[in-house]
Amino acid sequence: MLSLLAKILGPNRAVTAYVNIRRFGIPVGLVIGFAVMFWLIVRISNPDRMEHLAYIRADVIAVTPLMQDANSGVFIDVRLPDGRELKLTEIEGAISNELGDMACLERRRDTVTEEISYRLRRLHRCAG
Repeated sequence: MLSLLAKILGPNRAVTAYVNIRRFGIPVGLVIGFAVMFWLIVRISNPDRMEHLAYIRADVIAVTPLMQDANSGVFIDVRLPDGRELKLTEIEGAISNELGDMACLERRRDTVTEEISYRLRRLHRCAG
């Protein structure tokens, strides 16, 4: 590489360019790579893919902590109003601490695959 730089820049400048490339090449390459990956993730993601359908109140069947502390997350079994049972995981302490005999679920639909999904939400969203 040094001989190629010497032909292009001359012998004195080639050594300086070679040292700078060796010293800063990898960090600059990593920064550029991360910037490109971030741009691709932002470009590919679609924030409107999940469509909100409704907030649903569901009966809580069982709550099992992931660890010894419920703040670190819980497994929750709920029964939907139509009788189906779901097993959900929640790692947000504010939601897992307010679980009692009722839970608030958000019903969402994927606009691409039309798949219905549920996620736990704070109880105040279902009030009303």
